Amino acid sequence: MSSSDSDSDSEKVTCARLGNCEVCDAREAIYTCPKCEVKTCCLSCVRIHKKELECDGIRDRTKFIRMKDFTDTDLLSDYRLLEECARFVYAVRRDEKKKFTRIDKDLPIHLFKLKMAARNRGIALQFLAQNFTRHSVNTTRYHYKTNIISWRVEWIFPNVDTKPLKFVDEKCPEQNKLSRLLDKYLNPNASPFEGSKSLAFYKSAGFSGIKILLKAEKIRGSAKKFFELDPTETLGENLSGKCIVEFPIIFIVLKDHACNFEIITPEDEFESNMKEHDERENIENDVKSKKNESGLEKARQNINEQRKRPRQLLTEKVAQQKKMEIEKEIREEKKKRPKNLLFTTGYSSEESIVSSDSENESSIKK
Repeated sequence: MSSSDSDSDSEKVTCARLGNCEVCDAREAIYTCPKCEVKTCCLSCVRIHKKELECDGIRDRTKFIRMKDFTDTDLLSDYRLLEECARFVYAVRRDEKKKFTRIDKDLPIHLFKLKMAARNRGIALQFLAQNFTRHSVNTTRYHYKTNIISWRVEWIFPNVDTKPLKFVDEKCPEQNKLSRLLDKYLNPNASPFEGSKSLAFYKSAGFSGIKILLKAEKIRGSAKKFFELDPTETLGENLSGKCIVEFPIIFIVLKDHACNFEIITPEDEFESNMKEHDERENIENDVKSKKNESGLEKARQNINEQRKRPRQLLTEKVAQQKKMEIEKEIREEKKKRPKNLLFTTGYSSEESIVSSDSENESSIKK
């Protein structure tokens, strides 16, 4: 028997074991999908099954396998998967960009001083990991000698003909008013710069026709919520009482388009948090009251069961006590009697019975 004949016989056996193609059902199946285990007969059927079932054909290495179906091959696959995970963790620890993504990593001294200075001003300043672009471009600094924070500010003008314009000021002292910082963007007589021609609508509207909005951070739905800022106050006063991630992002919006932005106040956010807290307390109180009620119901049920039980009369108790005493006496008499009369010495069984009867009569007379 040649090798070609053996190969053809093995193919016939596999085809018979797989059955017909599950896609066309016209021919016998040859292939099995590693992921969804669909049996197919040709390449076109493989493509059809991938398109219809949205299958990529890659075996799921974490798929559940029953113990009766678990083989040595599955054990080896799990072992290799664990080795790959260990190598990945080791590589991340060695990577300079990825190993600082831990939350508990201590801040450098200059960032720690900046965070403490912002906290003293009522600003909750938070930093991202070192590999984030927003952290790498941040130029906000705290000048320890002068006790002044110079903020990096991104000004975004969404109401432009094309796409929204973004301008960046690397160092904005906190004691400067917003109107002064925005003067070069909104003043028609200001010196021109790249992109200033696109701000014609803003320059014509002036400060009276715009709204200055700060993007809200670290609150529910923060992508659509904004705080309104006062141009007559300083930058530090406007940021007080708010959360800032790395640096402030400020939107300059025309009043006619302000309806597209959800404007909130710190008081509203505080009230919503208080409402959520109150709702949680009410739910907890309801649960506790229900538990107490259930406990009271159980106690009442026990009392009712005790009441339903029939009371035992005094005569019955006396009768039971006498019965127990008689049984106790019978047990004691049995203990006194010899266990085996054949091996008793000194007296016979009849003498023992007579003596026991005489003792009972004497005890009764006494």
